[in-house]
Amino acid sequence: MYFNDHNEKIVYVGSRDADESFCCCLAGITYPNPDYRMMRCPAREYVFEYVVSGRGYLESHGAVTEVTAGDFYMFRKGVELTYWADEADPYEKIWLNADGALLSRMCDMFKIAEVLVARVNVRDLFLEIHDRLSHAADADLPSIRAEILCILFRILTAATKDTYFPEAARQNSLAERVKGYLDANLYADLSLDRVAEAFGVTKMHIIRVFKREYGTTPVQYLIEHKIGIAKSLLAGTVMPIREIASLLRYANTQHFSSSFKTAVGMTPGAYRKASIGK
Repeated sequence: MYFNDHNEKIVYVGSRDADESFCCCLAGITYPNPDYRMMRCPAREYVFEYVVSGRGYLESHGAVTEVTAGDFYMFRKGVELTYWADEADPYEKIWLNADGALLSRMCDMFKIAEVLVARVNVRDLFLEIHDRLSHAADADLPSIRAEILCILFRILTAATKDTYFPEAARQNSLAERVKGYLDANLYADLSLDRVAEAFGVTKMHIIRVFKREYGTTPVQYLIEHKIGIAKSLLAGTVMPIREIASLLRYANTQHFSSSFKTAVGMTPGAYRKASIGK
């Protein structure tokens, strides 16, 4: 792991020709940098990215698309594209560069012409990819590549579901749409006031329909979801507790530890130790 000149943490560096069918070339996290700008003329590999916070822009064939927290985008090998961070609110994003004939066929299957942008929460899937790559031994790479290709399939499935099933998407209930909104903004600073404003209804109405559908309130759902992610990260990765707290948008490590202990019955550190011992 190392940091480059773009304020990016590089968690994995691979070889483009390691496997003609599929290989992971590079993986990392771009932290907020108002001067960040990348040009692919053309792109040497397939690029998959998820915006955690802030905003940025993609430009292809003269058209500019804004991306913000909760957006996933990818573009195919050979595309000429420029992308950059907003100067006032530069994005943080997690990404993977990959290549191979199997990846090309997968993109053909999903009918991705050049660039795909979708509002879908796939942050956990990117974290799975990074965790597998950052702890991989050379002997494990063939099986890990297969696992990552499957994860990319899941990402593209989630990103294109409204294209293939638009009628079903329009018929979702308010509770389902609120749940989708919560999932998509899990890593953002979210309040019930903001949720109510997004759907043009009162907070009490959202609480009522959500609890009727899912048996819990939106706030409790968020807390339980975050605690579930925290447990996975504590047990399955070496990510520092302070970074987990920051990722899940807790005010500080103390607040995260207190919330985790209330929900689980032990501190994050104790939970990690107990998980290692299993």
